[in-house]
Amino acid sequence: MRLYIVRHGEAHASAPSDELRCLTERGEREVAVLWRQLKAEGIEISEVVASPYVRAQQTAAQIAECYPNVSQHTCSLITPDDSPENVIEWLASRKGSLDGWVLVSHMPLVAALTGLITEGIGSRAAFAVGTVACIDLEVPCVGGGRLLWQRSPVR
Repeated sequence: MRLYIVRHGEAHASAPSDELRCLTERGEREVAVLWRQLKAEGIEISEVVASPYVRAQQTAAQIAECYPNVSQHTCSLITPDDSPENVIEWLASRKGSLDGWVLVSHMPLVAALTGLITEGIGSRAAFAVGTVACIDLEVPCVGGGRLLWQRSPVR
């Protein structure tokens, strides 16, 4: 099954708190363009799950616009400093298939989670803003998947 891990788009550097940082116009545009391209290439998704932080919610909304029949949810376990091990446990506890799920989160979680799923403990994957990693997930566990590709917005 395919799992997509996404780092939010480019965000403003300042806000009253980290949780309230918004995407820049460029960040919104880059995410929208990338996901329109992915949809045109035949990438199908089944669910968009985002961190409660504003920039992740805005990124998820841009993705969902490309897939209007896909549900969008918020998960408090995928904020920047959350544990990738806890995210894997949460994924493993989900009923039904994770095929086509999109997780929208932040650094350093996206790097650590992708590395943990695809390479094991201590591994990290590089993620520019707006980047999506496609993982062939056999089992939601440490080393339970392999990285098929990563794509970043064209800058």
